[in-house]
Amino acid sequence: MREIWAYHRDEQGQLVSARPAELAGVPLEERPPPSEPVAFHDRPGKLSDWWSVTTRGHVVCGSKRRRRVAIELDFDPNIAWFGGEPVELRWRGEQGKQRWRPDFVARTAGGARVVVAVEPEKIGAQWRERLEMLQEVAAAARWQVAVMPVPGGVRLANLEFAADYRQAVPITSEEIEAVEDAFRYERPIGEGALDSGVPYLAALDLAYRLIWQRRLQIHWGRPLLTTATAWTVVEPA
Repeated sequence: MREIWAYHRDEQGQLVSARPAELAGVPLEERPPPSEPVAFHDRPGKLSDWWSVTTRGHVVCGSKRRRRVAIELDFDPNIAWFGGEPVELRWRGEQGKQRWRPDFVARTAGGARVVVAVEPEKIGAQWRERLEMLQEVAAAARWQVAVMPVPGGVRLANLEFAADYRQAVPITSEEIEAVEDAFRYERPIGEGALDSGVPYLAALDLAYRLIWQRRLQIHWGRPLLTTATAWTVVEPA
């Protein structure tokens, strides 16, 4: 294994360095970046944090592409916590000294630690070297590695739309039950909201919240209009 050092913040917020094996069990997903994040290609105005309902705080995203992946992580019920760029890896490669911050570190509901690398727009030698190095670190630190594509098209538009409803608001259990019951079979969102017995705009708002919470399912390849269909997710017996 090549010589790799990891730089991260400890519990007191101090910058420390460690060998890959020493990262095992360290909750990096809860730590801030080793230093202030730098905008993509050092261009001003490109930093784009994401307010996460999972962490109840802002997650560092160094670019709009990372922000879109952060939405996917926030939407994933298997992700219990995640943080942006909390560790910097340094090593010597063919081109000399290298440093790289994987995009996210996440903790799953089952307690596994996953380091997330956002798939680049172009796959080249630098990316392959980084991924190879990351696999080495992950093996020593007992991490999982996930390479995530950046969502786009209709799915991205739907995710961003549903994410507008991610923050909690006061809703009665009776309203939730009424809207869910209106979608016991697949039907247009506007139609179900109208038939729920809850005031239409409130029911429509609630339907979109339930979509974000995955309590209502939709066809993600279709635009999330009131004419799009939704149905209640049936929990396994």
